Amino acid sequence: MIRLKYLFLTSAAALLFPTSQALAVEYQEYKCHVVSSKKGEQVVFYRWKVSDFKLKFASLPGKQLTDHKGKKYFIRDATECVPLTKDFSSEKARRVDERTLR
Repeated sequence: MIRLKYLFLTSAAALLFPTSQALAVEYQEYKCHVVSSKKGEQVVFYRWKVSDFKLKFASLPGKQLTDHKGKKYFIRDATECVPLTKDFSSEKARRVDERTLR
């Protein structure tokens, strides 16, 4: 009787509560062509939720970055962001991307 009750409760819980896979949030890696106050044009890399892409892209100007020496600088303008596996649409961004180390 106790086993039957346990089996019923675990089965009901499995049906009522979604699995962790169903709750998984999809993330995407992006590369963004930006103009910064210190380095000028550069490509920076991010990993964002797919659903937050537009908001994150719009909030890039004014974002603070840090160079390898610890000095802080800011993004002045973000011209384009694409998934990591895609190419930029502008020729200028593609040239900067070719020079960028991964």
